[in-house]
Amino acid sequence: MTLSQDGDARVAAAIKAAGSDARCWPDALDEIAHALNARFAALLFEDRASALLELKYSTHAEKAWIVEYLRNHRKLDPVKARVLTEIVIGRAFSSVDFVSLKALHHSGAYQRWMAPFGLADVIGGIIHRSETGVCLIVAFRDECAGVADAETKARLDGFLPLLAGAIADHAAASDPSVLAELFDELTTPVLIVDGKMRILRRNRSADDMLGEGDALAAVGESLTMRDPRAKEALERAVAGIPGADGEAFAIMVKSGESRCCVMHVLPLPNGLSALFLRRLAAAADDGGAVAAELFGLTARERSVLLAIAEVGGVPATARALGLSEGTVKGYLKSIFQKTGATRQADLVKLVLALESPFRAPERHSLPA
Repeated sequence: MTLSQDGDARVAAAIKAAGSDARCWPDALDEIAHALNARFAALLFEDRASALLELKYSTHAEKAWIVEYLRNHRKLDPVKARVLTEIVIGRAFSSVDFVSLKALHHSGAYQRWMAPFGLADVIGGIIHRSETGVCLIVAFRDECAGVADAETKARLDGFLPLLAGAIADHAAASDPSVLAELFDELTTPVLIVDGKMRILRRNRSADDMLGEGDALAAVGESLTMRDPRAKEALERAVAGIPGADGEAFAIMVKSGESRCCVMHVLPLPNGLSALFLRRLAAAADDGGAVAAELFGLTARERSVLLAIAEVGGVPATARALGLSEGTVKGYLKSIFQKTGATRQADLVKLVLALESPFRAPERHSLPA
């Protein structure tokens, strides 16, 4: 394999990785810039509605230069408007395809932005064009590299279909890296399982709950639970068995003789299900902390408040917490007095309004 072929293979591998994980785009653009003998490269998107250019991704070191161009100099660029209207998808271009070197050197963009940074030429290509806008790659060559030649543009021609495929893969994935970060920050334990109860993903709150090994646990890659009735209901729900009753989508889970949590099942495409878990007997650092602190609720009042909000009604709350209905009514009367609420529906709204869905930030002790 020649040096050029080896470099192109590295570029292809880097682009493929970026299509799977958006965090790899800076690395891919570094490889592209190196292959094109350019100082840096970037993916840009022009919104048709606003005609604004937006920086999507750039090489590691020179993002600030791209931002400077977009903010202050793009309107002075004699190439930009013609690129977006005249270049077909999959064809590489450089500045001299549109203007002479003399005209380029006299332009405001060159004199105020390119020349001060020692840049000589812009090479790029349209990756994707749709009703919403245009996605393109641009790479900037410095003075020692000079203007892009035919061989360099031919290399970029070969990269453009790979970039189009990676952009399409990334759009379909809806930037999984961002969604994963949000998923992990939810206080609610959430698991994604397939029809055979195999855990495909779980957030940190679910890890914490499964680690307790109380009512639910992960055995290998599969979810299991001690409550046989709840396990059967969940298996029917995630398997999509016709005739599975409505309770299968809000499953009460026992730990011993007490009901400790409720599991809501949300069917997802491709035979997957999202499981949302909620403890009923809340510990001091679980849900309801804001309401408890704000209204001075005791630990038991707080548990009753959460159970009322989650399962609803005095009889269901009594069963969930292992208390008599009379005891629950007594706690409920005290909660009404402290919060000023007059109906159980008001308590549900109160809990939903006060509780944050996100994990509290981790606290790190200061060094001594």
